[in-house]
Amino acid sequence: MGSISTAAEISKIGVIGTGVMGSMLSLLFAEHADIDVFIHDRSEKSMQLTAEKAKHAGLEKRIHVCKDYDTLCGSLGSPKVFFFSLPHGRPGNAVVETLEPYLRAGDILIDGSNEDFLVTQRRQAVLQPLGVAYVGMGVSGGFSGARNGPSLMPSGDEWALDALMPLLTKIAAKDDQDRPCVTKIGSGGSGHYVKMVHNGIEHGVMSALTEVWGLMDSSLKMTGHEIADVFDGWNSAGELRDNFLVAISGPICRTMNDTGTDHLVHDIGDAVVQDANNSEGTGVWANLNAVLEHIPAPSLTSAHYLRVASANVVQRRAINRTLGTVVPEEINLPSEQKPVFLEDLRQAVYTAVLTCFIQGLDLLSSKSDREGWGINLEEVLRIWRAGCIIKSDYITELFERHYAQHPGQHPLTGPEVCAEIKKNWPSLKRTVLKAVQVDAHVPALCSSLDYLKYIGSTDLPTSFLEAQLDAFGAHGYELKTEQNDDMSKGKRHSEWSQ
Repeated sequence: MGSISTAAEISKIGVIGTGVMGSMLSLLFAEHADIDVFIHDRSEKSMQLTAEKAKHAGLEKRIHVCKDYDTLCGSLGSPKVFFFSLPHGRPGNAVVETLEPYLRAGDILIDGSNEDFLVTQRRQAVLQPLGVAYVGMGVSGGFSGARNGPSLMPSGDEWALDALMPLLTKIAAKDDQDRPCVTKIGSGGSGHYVKMVHNGIEHGVMSALTEVWGLMDSSLKMTGHEIADVFDGWNSAGELRDNFLVAISGPICRTMNDTGTDHLVHDIGDAVVQDANNSEGTGVWANLNAVLEHIPAPSLTSAHYLRVASANVVQRRAINRTLGTVVPEEINLPSEQKPVFLEDLRQAVYTAVLTCFIQGLDLLSSKSDREGWGINLEEVLRIWRAGCIIKSDYITELFERHYAQHPGQHPLTGPEVCAEIKKNWPSLKRTVLKAVQVDAHVPALCSSLDYLKYIGSTDLPTSFLEAQLDAFGAHGYELKTEQNDDMSKGKRHSEWSQ
């Protein structure tokens, strides 16, 4: 079997899919890996735009347009390395099927799309008998990261990962210690699973920031520039420092519309469609997998439900005509109390972000154990330190320290994470109470508070739920003195009074 053993041997790569991410990554390969990039896309216009970008960047000698698969595959030599950036599902299936006759043992296909890990593993099962490696690689950083250096999460056959790491190290983002933000995640589709969880956490953090923006905008009646100053302050110091999503929030709030009469964010429609139109699968998959893995992730789920409701703007308008609308009320605070409340908002966001990370990492740990992937959570956190959307220096360092001291243990069983939660929990509670009073929209903040209330409780009201199940279905129960750790059904049954 032909194989790639050193970085020097990878002198060419075929990029299939030259949309926003594919075109930027093509330029990144050409510039930072110093290799020839052969691009192919169903859209000739898309390829030409990429070629124009390459010319503008002085990379035209490295970027080669291939209008068909014969030209593409004939240009790569052997063994061949491909990189995909495609919509999930059928487009990727079609490309793999079309490529298959051209593939030989030792070839490597890198799927850098947001793909369902199960689909990735099905493709691996088809190609492995041919000696062809299919690497599922999560890529985070948006179009800017794709051009300047993303966070990379590859998984698959060990030999292929070993061959690719020198190349991926060249194009990955570098953290503040100049370490490349790429690591071998594990076998199978674990790389795409890690990216799926990353995006679930991302959605939760985005929702928390969206909710506090709504409080500042609608209830505190702050101007866009005032809100921007708040976000900038959060990003410059404290627990939310160097947080990518906080960092972009200030500029968003300052941006004016074309007429200069209002801030642009006020003109933007409130319909987030990336989940509902099936162009963004990771949010759906993250929540489905949390349920299937029996991991409570309500902060992520509530954030997702807000996006889903947001997308169905037609239904919301119809319900508005019958149910009416809920308009957040104004929060009137004495001038000396406003900074206090804004500090509560900061600590509430920080606590919610911690909670999103806790839920996502819990899901990753559980799935890795079940699948035998051996995911190193400390390493995952390390590669999230630059180039990715959930970059948050203080928070990442906190969880890194936890896993260094308590490998594989739930973050809330360690003293350091718990100390942070306990310190900031009161601010989250005060924020949620005030938001409920004024009818503000705060689903992720509320769910984060609820999660913290029940995740460590040893006396939940679910004893009544167990009684209900036994009363109508003889499902059985245990007494509190008999509870064990194996989550098996209780052996007791009672004839409950009518």
